[in-house]
Amino acid sequence: MVRRGPACLIVLAALALPGIPVGGQSPAARNLVGTWTLSSAERLVPGSRPAAQPQARGLLVFDAAGHVYELARTGRNLVNGANQATPAEARELFENFGGFWGSYKADAAQNKITFRAEGAINPNAMGAAAGDLARTYEFTGDRLVITSGTDSGDGRDNMRWTWDRVPQLENLTAANRRLVGFWQHMVERRVNAATGAVLTETRRAPSIIVYTPSGYVGVHFPPLNRQRFAGASPTDDEAKAAITGVVSYYGAYTLYPDLVFHHRLVILASSQGDSLRRFYDITDDQLNLKFPTVTNQGQEIRTEVLLKRLSGATDMMAK
Repeated sequence: MVRRGPACLIVLAALALPGIPVGGQSPAARNLVGTWTLSSAERLVPGSRPAAQPQARGLLVFDAAGHVYELARTGRNLVNGANQATPAEARELFENFGGFWGSYKADAAQNKITFRAEGAINPNAMGAAAGDLARTYEFTGDRLVITSGTDSGDGRDNMRWTWDRVPQLENLTAANRRLVGFWQHMVERRVNAATGAVLTETRRAPSIIVYTPSGYVGVHFPPLNRQRFAGASPTDDEAKAAITGVVSYYGAYTLYPDLVFHHRLVILASSQGDSLRRFYDITDDQLNLKFPTVTNQGQEIRTEVLLKRLSGATDMMAK
């Protein structure tokens, strides 16, 4: 176990989620709580029929404490992922992907929902300086339709997304219940596996992992100090810079004693799905994910990611 002293607690408190106040949502807004997968995406064209976007896939997660995660993709997969794409390919990839994590406030009486993106694929959408992302929403049974207007706040104007609720796992184990929730990234360390010596530490822009009671995992890990776009839309080079180094994906997860697998289905940085193997331990409200060791210059090196709990099983349950 990695021990933390008072100084670390001060840092954790300072990094508490800003933006829209995170509190219990109204009874009507609690209908949003849960895991949703994308069934269709349409571009709304005034005077014309909505234009269906091809190959729509996505994950949307709300908890009852006011946290939200979204990743949506349309269009073709590129042979090159985000980090290997040319500037022109990067712009196409950027336009095909959208997503963020942060806080939300739902107004059930007016069918309006307001997001504050703490971390996002689009750097112009992140943080208090970016303002809020405004949407409308409506329910039909276990189907949720979210619509953006002419000023979406993240470049995805005049869009309509249709999401289907995913039921919770039939049997949630005690280990599942401990793991589910929103976990905010605090620090990544490269550690000498033999001695425990910390070789490097890396911090990111506000980043998240969410594990859901429906068996899904979502990740948004943007790097620090990305530049905002000069205009509303990026140039090819701006798009390339914006997505380079961003770890953003969703998939399914499976649990074993002290071990979690992320089976990635949609990945910003790759056109192919895969599975990631991570050792984990939870101490109080801290999650430590440990990568398998690798050999580098004769040393056994392990990457560890420390995260702080923002919400738990009670907040994640739909009912």
